[in-house]
Amino acid sequence: MKIKSLDDESDIAVAAAKVLHKSFIENARTNTILYVENDAIWSKTPNSTPVLIKQLSGRNPDLTQKNSRFGTYKIRKRNISSSND
Repeated sequence: MKIKSLDDESDIAVAAAKVLHKSFIENARTNTILYVENDAIWSKTPNSTPVLIKQLSGRNPDLTQKNSRFGTYKIRKRNISSSND
């Protein structure tokens, strides 16, 4: 896949996602992999059923759902000066 422009972040993100997806599928066919699904860590070996490793806790699904309806968040970099200057 060719990236149209190195300045366009969405093109770079799409290309990276496709490469990661392809490499994950290739590894899943030959190696043991770990992945997260529905707040649980699973281990999967080729030609076997997934094994639950650990149930994750501490995430608030209500808060996640509430924030996801607002769309994309942008994080701004800020210079913070120390008060001892």
